Amino acid sequence: MSYSLERARHEIGRSLRELRTGAGLTGAQLAELVGWSQPKISRLETGRQTSTGADVRAWAGACGRAGAAEEIVDRLRVLESMYVEWRVQERSGMQGPQNEVRDRDSRTRDRRVYECTVIPGILQTEPYIRAVIDRYASFRGVSIGVEEAVRKRLQRQEMLYSKRKRFRFLLTEGVLRTRYTDRDSMAEQLDRLTSVSALSNVSLGIIPFDQRVVFDPGHGFWIHDDRLVTVETLSAELRLTHPVEVEQYVRAFDLCAQGARYGKEARSLILRAIDSLAEE
Repeated sequence: MSYSLERARHEIGRSLRELRTGAGLTGAQLAELVGWSQPKISRLETGRQTSTGADVRAWAGACGRAGAAEEIVDRLRVLESMYVEWRVQERSGMQGPQNEVRDRDSRTRDRRVYECTVIPGILQTEPYIRAVIDRYASFRGVSIGVEEAVRKRLQRQEMLYSKRKRFRFLLTEGVLRTRYTDRDSMAEQLDRLTSVSALSNVSLGIIPFDQRVVFDPGHGFWIHDDRLVTVETLSAELRLTHPVEVEQYVRAFDLCAQGARYGKEARSLILRAIDSLAEE
């Protein structure tokens, strides 16, 4: 659970508790009025369960404070925007998340990307994109929109050539060795990294296997203009905007960058991975 999400849930729970105590009701009395179990009242007040808009309106009405509901509901909408389940984004097909990313791309000038398991989408070749999207479509049971998702991800790569945008990528060497495609397609993907690394607005750092770990975030993340961090989990995308949280990810990126190789040294690590494919 991220700092922002946990804090937002606790603040909403506290507001609900203040409504209840202000009305002079016990948890059991409120539960009886709204027809819920008393444990649900406790979970909502402590932030262990996220309220719905209907929950908040029923709660406020039972406390005689119906007018207080909408302010709390507005805060719920902010909470919901932080944690967006893939099943919601993919309701119309696998292309759904690509639409959201496209809008985010148009607003972002400076990106810092750390990945420890997969090539970042904006650097992926078509076979690699299809392999990644196919796997997640199968896992999530989404049968439509794969081809459109592949096309839209490829279209996103046009912004790599915009001089108005800056990209800083950090990849662990393990990313270069993790096979999502056949040998030839993987070699093509690695060659793509070497060509992109030569762009003047792109910085590509590789953290080698034999580098002593400076810091390990444990998962990939994207920083957008020091205002937003996105983290993809198995079930959802986190969108973190709290300044304290964004600063933590900026610091994590800077620490990881200390152990990375750049320029010729980075390309040497990529070529070493390509050579290992040829030796198979």
